[in-house]
Amino acid sequence: MAVNPAHFFPFVFIGGWLFVTTLLAVLSGWFSLMMRYPNRPETPLLKLRWQSGRMGLGVHMNGVLTLSACPSGLRVGMFRIFGVFSRDFFVPWEEVFVDRSESSWFLGPQARITFGSTGTLTVMATVADQLAAAAAERWPEIEPPVAETRKDVFRRFARLWLIATAFAATFFTVMPRLVAPEPAFPPISVAILFPAMVFGFGFLLQYWNHTRHLPKE
Repeated sequence: MAVNPAHFFPFVFIGGWLFVTTLLAVLSGWFSLMMRYPNRPETPLLKLRWQSGRMGLGVHMNGVLTLSACPSGLRVGMFRIFGVFSRDFFVPWEEVFVDRSESSWFLGPQARITFGSTGTLTVMATVADQLAAAAAERWPEIEPPVAETRKDVFRRFARLWLIATAFAATFFTVMPRLVAPEPAFPPISVAILFPAMVFGFGFLLQYWNHTRHLPKE
């Protein structure tokens, strides 16, 4: 009786998913951090879900982090499906250090958060501002940060939207004319409006996520 390879797909997919997510956890330094800083059952002053950051050896975690400013420290977690073995860790404020010298032309100012000598997490400055406001005097920065306004965040995401839309529209306009017969060409209006709407929706969600805790101007 012939064996259908499709029957093995769920096992291969689950095994591959566990391997990749575990490898990323190792490269990000997550396992070292959760062993060095075990979680504590402490009620957060502020909890930010769906956050993004860069950890360890350049591992990008997009929209999967949960950051909680608590009275005695910072709790970092991720949605369990993206890290089955990655438990939350809790770093006391006295072992949290913040460096705001990093900046990206695309993403704007960033904050590099160092956890003792064990690991780092780089987030957008607006995220660090919200954590700093919640932690108040506990936040480990000598000088209060200059917080971004909603207008600053909007301008940054508008710039990203324009760049992404221009690149995608150029691709959808030029590539079909190079490799496909003329009847297959999409209308230029579609080549522009489709990526504009898709990226616009995505960046609006990110704008809302980064400004929903900021004070209204």
